[in-house]
Amino acid sequence: MIRYIENFYMKNFLWLVFSFYFSSFLYASDHSIHFEEVAPGIFVHQGEHLDVDETYHGDIANIGFIVGEEAIAVVDTGGSLEIGRELELAIKKISNLPIKYVINTHVHLDHIYGNAIFKKKGTDFIGHIELPRAMIARKDFYEKTNLQYLEIPPEESIQIPPTILIKPNQSKNFDLGNRIIKITGYPISHTNTDITVEDLKTKTLWAGDLLFIERTPVIDGDVHGFIAVINEILKLDVIQVIPGHGSPTKEWREAFKKEQDYFKLLRDEVRKAIDDDQDLQLTIETAGQTESKKWELFEIQNARNINKIFPMMEWE
Repeated sequence: MIRYIENFYMKNFLWLVFSFYFSSFLYASDHSIHFEEVAPGIFVHQGEHLDVDETYHGDIANIGFIVGEEAIAVVDTGGSLEIGRELELAIKKISNLPIKYVINTHVHLDHIYGNAIFKKKGTDFIGHIELPRAMIARKDFYEKTNLQYLEIPPEESIQIPPTILIKPNQSKNFDLGNRIIKITGYPISHTNTDITVEDLKTKTLWAGDLLFIERTPVIDGDVHGFIAVINEILKLDVIQVIPGHGSPTKEWREAFKKEQDYFKLLRDEVRKAIDDDQDLQLTIETAGQTESKKWELFEIQNARNINKIFPMMEWE
C-alpha cells in the first residue's frame, strides 16, 4: 500500500513537472520571434499580415537591427513592450555591443510601442521632425486601440519620441563603427513622418512603410506625395530593400513600381468618380478593384485608402 501511494505521488509529481515545462515551452514559443540575417550584420523579423482588429497582437510590422563594429542601431520596435523585449533579447543573443540608436521609420503604432524597452543611458532615438507631434496627436487613439485589442493599460502604452530629428529632403549619417547608416526624411507620403535607413556597407535600404510587399499598401498621408517619393527612391543605388511589411527583396524596383501602379490607378479612378459626381460609398465599392487579386487584406485596406484620399481630392 505504501509503495502504491509512493508510486501514485511520484507519477503525479512527474506529470506536474512535465506539464509545467511543456506549458512554459508553449508560452515561450508563442511569444518568441524569429530574426533572419538578410545581409551581413542586418537582422530582420517579418511581422504577420494581419489587420489592427481582433486578430492584432502587436507583431505585424517588420523590425530589426544593424550591427556595426562598435554599436547597434534598432530599426522599429514593434507594437508593444512585449515585442520590444523580444527584440532586445534577440539582439543580446547576437552581440553585446551597446544599442546606440533606435530609429522609428514613421508614427504608426505597430512600429513604435516597443521603444520604451530601449530607453537607457547612451541610446538616442531618431525620427522625422514631425514624429513627436504626430505621436502626441495619436496618443489617445493608440492607447484605446492597445487596450481594446492587446489588453494593454494606457500606462503601459509608452511613447518615446525621437531626440534626433530628420527634416524632409534631409539626410544624416551615423557611424556604428566601420558601418555608416544614412537616414533620409521625406515629405508627406505614407504619413507625414516617413524616413528611410540605408546601410551603405551592404547597400541595404530599410524603407519602412514606404514599401509594402504582399500586403495592400496604406495611404495615411498623401497619394500624390507617395507617388512622387517612390520616384525619388527608384533613383537610389541599393541592392536590397526591407519593406515595412512583407519579405525583404532584391527585386525592389519591381516592388516599388507595383505599389506605385496601384496608387496611380486609385488616384485616377477616384478622380474620375469625383468628376462623375459619384459618391464616396460607390467609389469605395468600385475604385481599384482590378488590383484585388494582387494584394493581401485588399478589401479592408483599399476601402480605407479611398476613404482617405476621396475627401482630399474633392478639394483639388
